[in-house]
Amino acid sequence: MKRVFSIALAIPFFAFVGCGEQTEDTNNEEVVTDVVEEVIEEVEPELTKEEEIQAYLEEKGWEAEKHASGLYYVIDEPGEGDEHPSLMDEVTIFYQGYLLDGTRFDGTGEAPATFGLYQLISGWQIGIPLFAKGGKGKLIIPSELAYGDRDNGEIPGGSTLMFEIELIDWAPVEGM
Repeated sequence: MKRVFSIALAIPFFAFVGCGEQTEDTNNEEVVTDVVEEVIEEVEPELTKEEEIQAYLEEKGWEAEKHASGLYYVIDEPGEGDEHPSLMDEVTIFYQGYLLDGTRFDGTGEAPATFGLYQLISGWQIGIPLFAKGGKGKLIIPSELAYGDRDNGEIPGGSTLMFEIELIDWAPVEGM
């Protein structure tokens, strides 16, 4: 009903705009285009975060596991051994971070990065320990396990993030 109502409201506007005179300050074509875009935006349904992640995984052809937290992960290589890092460890990793539209916002170059796992976003605190030394995979992190609704640099608030990671090694944080 909302769709029909929105379009019905736009029709008289189009007729009104089409009958008016064009002045130097007003371009009727731009006004009509803006109204049409607004109507289309109202008609297109928004995906929920879960639907957005499912569509992304399907598009990529990835078989992901869902953690109880809502994090999705793909283990390409589990790594060596049965030991995994804990929250109180420093992890050394290669990583690339992307928005779901493919925009790369962060990552390592030729050298890995080392972080205290306890200092990182919840999605990494949950996801990195799923890998053993040498493990590789992907973490699809819903916004509530990343930066929430606030912007963070190039990352718009509410963004689901995807990280490709390789866990090189870990060690206990000194002094903890």
